[in-house]
Amino acid sequence: MEYFSFANQEPIVSTDFDATVENDKIYQLMTGSRKQDYKDVMSETTDSKITAWWNRAVDIIPANGGKGIGINKILNYYGLDKSEAIAFGDGNNDIEMLEAVGWGLAMGNASNELKSVADEVIGNVTDDGIYEFCRANNLIENIN
Repeated sequence: MEYFSFANQEPIVSTDFDATVENDKIYQLMTGSRKQDYKDVMSETTDSKITAWWNRAVDIIPANGGKGIGINKILNYYGLDKSEAIAFGDGNNDIEMLEAVGWGLAMGNASNELKSVADEVIGNVTDDGIYEFCRANNLIENIN
């Protein structure tokens, strides 16, 4: 509830979680969890995986899904090589995405784990890091 309040959103809370999960198509679940609890969270789950974007919250997604797989599908669709793709990330759920492209860029505010797989660390999100990077590398025109 606290997490959603930051964005002035109200979460959808099921009154019968088990029935919802059993009867509806669920593509992603967000839950509070720390790394040491992942095994317990996933103990009765098959065909799913955890992707963590914060040290206290995770997304549970299909095992055959994720940002890296999505990037690969887009590259294949457009006939592009990974060397022609750039990705920006700031959460650990971006690790496989940065690994799927030729130029993986971690934001300055990213975790050390994400920074360790990045090709380069750029400015913080709050300091317009993506815009400043793209402008400095002539990927966009200066809009000032």
